Amino acid sequence: MWSLEHWQYACLRAVVNTSLYVRTSPWLAPATQPDRIRTYPCRPNLHACRIFLPRGRTGILPLVIRAHGGGFIVNNPAADDIIARHLSDKAQCVVVSIDYGKAPQNQFPSAYEDVIAQSLAAIHDPDLPLDHERPRVVLCGSSAGGNLVLAAAQDSRLRPVVMGVAGIYPPVDLDSTEEAKMATRPDPSVPDFIGKSYSSITRLYFNAAQPPSLKDPRLSPAYFATRDSLPPNILLIGSEHDMFCHEDEVMANKLASSQEAKVTTKNGWRAPGVQWHKVYGQPHAFDAFRAKTPEQEKARLAAVDEMYSVISEWVIDVFPRSDRQ
Repeated sequence: MWSLEHWQYACLRAVVNTSLYVRTSPWLAPATQPDRIRTYPCRPNLHACRIFLPRGRTGILPLVIRAHGGGFIVNNPAADDIIARHLSDKAQCVVVSIDYGKAPQNQFPSAYEDVIAQSLAAIHDPDLPLDHERPRVVLCGSSAGGNLVLAAAQDSRLRPVVMGVAGIYPPVDLDSTEEAKMATRPDPSVPDFIGKSYSSITRLYFNAAQPPSLKDPRLSPAYFATRDSLPPNILLIGSEHDMFCHEDEVMANKLASSQEAKVTTKNGWRAPGVQWHKVYGQPHAFDAFRAKTPEQEKARLAAVDEMYSVISEWVIDVFPRSDRQ
């Protein structure tokens, strides 16, 4: 039987999903509509996947699989329509936005397994214009979705066919405490909307009565065994005022083979197989929420545009190199 807390989060999801249904409807968001909507038999009870095809392009295409954020608790694939449409058109690829079961009704490793199952279903979908004999696949996720794709990419079922992973402000170290994460933020006066809810979110995500090891790479991707545990191309993006930014940068540095190989970029660095990009002046999930003042909103929108460009350029770069590997 569900507890009161379970019912509370079920109601919250209902409100969020209703809002998404309206905001992403064809009459309010005609420019970012998916080309197809499909439920894969492996996960019939989840929200349908939303499939985006690049405008003006036909033939065999590479594939980007998107996993949305929402603290492992809320949202569905429609939350990613804007970035999915952007990536499909700019990087000339198929984008499949997938769903996963939400906590507390679905606790670890349920969402992890959902991401793997739906990713494999998309990769082997005969109706998608993909090279099924030699797949070209990138996983891309934000926040909780970033955690899940960075973890799933290390699984033996996916690792051989995934050429790259992009994690956008993901929590990658669930072993560190809320206090330790908050202490890494450069300016404590800037609010962090996750903040004090972090411990509650993680408690809901896994069974607190029988907690798994928080250094399990399926929970904390930063604890990967070796560099070869992850695909050859990794993009990590952090937001300056996000409590996860420091651990994202630590993971990026851990993935870089040598400090000498780094090439400085505008807001980060690039090394063989790894790129780190920091979005200055922005909090967690800044691309999903409007700022409070017109000046802040202008800066936010500029940061979103720049981040989307970084992601699409990275995806474009990965696929040609994957052809030569």
